[in-house]
Amino acid sequence: MTIGRRKPMSRRALLRGAFHGSAIAVGLPWLEAMVPTASAAGASTAYKAPLRFGTWFWGLGVTPGVWTPERLEDGALQMAAESAPLEAVKEHLNFLTGFDAILDGKPNHVHVSGSFSLRSGIAPRNFGKMEGPTFETLIADQLGGRTRFKTLDMSATGNPADGYSYRSAQVRNTPDTSPMAIYDRVFAGGLTQKGEGEFVPDPKTLSRLSVLSAVTDQRKGLESRLGQEDRHRLDQYFTSVREVEQQLELETEEPVIPPSCHMPQNPGETEANYALENVHTNHELMAKLLALSLACDQTRNFNMVFSNSASSLHRSGEASSHHLYTHEEFTDHEAGIQVETSKFVVENMKGFATFVKALADIPEADGTLLDNCLVFAHSDTSWAKIHAVQGIPMMTAGRAGGRVKTGELVVANGDPITRAGLTMQQMAGMAVEQWGDGSMQTSSPITQILA
Repeated sequence: MTIGRRKPMSRRALLRGAFHGSAIAVGLPWLEAMVPTASAAGASTAYKAPLRFGTWFWGLGVTPGVWTPERLEDGALQMAAESAPLEAVKEHLNFLTGFDAILDGKPNHVHVSGSFSLRSGIAPRNFGKMEGPTFETLIADQLGGRTRFKTLDMSATGNPADGYSYRSAQVRNTPDTSPMAIYDRVFAGGLTQKGEGEFVPDPKTLSRLSVLSAVTDQRKGLESRLGQEDRHRLDQYFTSVREVEQQLELETEEPVIPPSCHMPQNPGETEANYALENVHTNHELMAKLLALSLACDQTRNFNMVFSNSASSLHRSGEASSHHLYTHEEFTDHEAGIQVETSKFVVENMKGFATFVKALADIPEADGTLLDNCLVFAHSDTSWAKIHAVQGIPMMTAGRAGGRVKTGELVVANGDPITRAGLTMQQMAGMAVEQWGDGSMQTSSPITQILA
């Protein structure tokens, strides 16, 4: 698939006609219309960048008292020991603290209840069972209808089980687990650089559309033989099929690609596992590929996992993982914290700084790609040593196209954590007045970060 501009006139175009009963063809001189110029791509025209939304997840929270920034007298935020890696990007961030997952008597399923409550608005009754769609999938439906990929899900750990985005209670979005997989999906399969060739729909895509069309034609005949409940199930199924069909239809249309779009280099094969150095390498490559995917308007939604909810991160040559340290490491008497555990929190924050920088490094319109993004970052717990789900650390990055201000430190007092999900949905333009279940139902967005 060609990207970059409206379809230019072919340089081989001929004027055809007939003369004394014989067909004739006359060549054309060089014309501007034959050149796939940048002006056609919109470089000289006003480009209105779309809003993009995504989540960034890290496991096992933070250490109480050494992560939350301090507001100085001059209004600036001073990073704490564990948030120090964010110093270079803090101008793009907001910090949200003091928001709780309220379980209403349901058990605290360790490493699950916090993130599930935050994402779905419902405290889970059973371990590992989400009870509704997660809010970022609802936002993806709102923002991603006209892009090749409604969302890109990625895990830097190499494990496809490390994903926390659910289309429904039963359907989890499986992440890509390597930079190469993302490159192959988004760029290698058909995107070409600006100025290369004419747009020709992929024959495979046309073939898939034909198959779906044929299947849909048989639907009416099948429905007539089904009961009401089965017809309802079939309708849900074909709603999903229709979404796939719509995405394929988009691939048959010549896209208009933003001026900031360009092709990335092939990242090559990388080693993917929980070793810290490999996670950092894969995550940085994924972040850069995602940034270009957003800049090229191939997707407007994403979910990135830096470390899993019961963090299995470990340093090369060490048997203990981040998770084991949270439970087995003694508190250092002088420092007053679990020193090795805290080092892993710092590594997670280094990862988020890298992610934010990847978005901020791409110019777009009058600012950067990050200015037109809203990234919502969170963990599964606040203090992993006791699996606390009160005060789960959260951040936002980006200005969401002017909808959000940055540099804010919001300290709540046990407010339902669902206020964050409600705020993100409203920011994305969704007509949602209240969200959440039981004691977490709220109609109060976090107004302190609204521009």
